[in-house]
Amino acid sequence: MTTADREALLRAREGDGEAARALIARHGASMMRTARASLGRAAPGEAEDVVQESWVAALSTEALPTGDVGAWLRAIAVRKAVDARRVRARRPETALEPGRDPATGGEGPRVAVLAVREALEQLSPLDRATLVLADLEGRSMAEVARVLGSTEVAVRLRASRARRKLRGLLQDLPLEGGAA
Repeated sequence: MTTADREALLRAREGDGEAARALIARHGASMMRTARASLGRAAPGEAEDVVQESWVAALSTEALPTGDVGAWLRAIAVRKAVDARRVRARRPETALEPGRDPATGGEGPRVAVLAVREALEQLSPLDRATLVLADLEGRSMAEVARVLGSTEVAVRLRASRARRKLRGLLQDLPLEGGAA
């Protein structure tokens, strides 16, 4: 079956939807089990996201498996799950109670989501891309540097300056609840 899977992988990379569906049918469930096991206690839907990212990686990389295609696909799923856990560890989610300030946990105004969007729109496209990739998507500075075609040091400096600009812009925007 390895030769047939390898051929199906090559055809899927060329855009053959039937070959892609066949690969998913043969290996999707085992990739999902691997992702769930690798993620541990994950948010609902996180394993599905990991598997989807794994398929994208498998179909877009130039690398080819030398042995069992299923094992290769599961290995990709493990790496993507490790990446997802790393992001989750860096950016733990905490539930907010309505009306609570996330910085202090006490009562007080919060910056409205629309105000943050408006402030982001005022940043340069490169500053905005840096913050979205690093802070909203949780990518590492090395990943952001690769995406933006820059050095990690330059991206760290850009992110720091962009955060400072964003803080300044948010101070000038209205807060939730009518406070200015």
